[in-house]
Amino acid sequence: MSISINDFKERFNGGTRLNRFLVQGIIPGNGQISKFHIRATQIPNLSTQSLEYNYFGRKKYYPAEKQYPAWSVIILDDTTDNGNLWKKFHNWQNSINNHVTNVSSIPSLSNDYKAYNWEVQHLQLNGEDNTPLKTFRMHGCWPRTLGAIPLNMGNANAFNQFPAVFLFDWIEIQGITET
Repeated sequence: MSISINDFKERFNGGTRLNRFLVQGIIPGNGQISKFHIRATQIPNLSTQSLEYNYFGRKKYYPAEKQYPAWSVIILDDTTDNGNLWKKFHNWQNSINNHVTNVSSIPSLSNDYKAYNWEVQHLQLNGEDNTPLKTFRMHGCWPRTLGAIPLNMGNANAFNQFPAVFLFDWIEIQGITET
């Protein structure tokens, strides 16, 4: 059975685009939702560990714990009403473990250093309907690593950007996982 190019065009609905996404979340201590201009990210892998059991010369496998790897992003260092994003992320990380005192300003045994309901929204082709195609919600995010901001006088027409690596407790995919 052969398919013509016209058949393909009629059946293919345009696909989804890699560059249509929005990231937003609340930075602890800031108290407001921030929308970030992120140059690049990816949805983290989702994997389930397995338990191996030997039984009469055969291996049986059973599902075990979910494992979530680190979430890496490259953030454009926007200026906002309260300073730049790098400064906000730096202050957040500093409250977790202060550079000078090596002590957290967050009460022990609390989860106040974590951000909840951070979202990556995969947007429709032309922003129709303002309804994302998919929404990925990371719960319990916190910045493990804030990368360097390179400064270079020879790069006059470039935005500052910095990499960041976040850890999170679990992910919710709208319409798929249950809360």
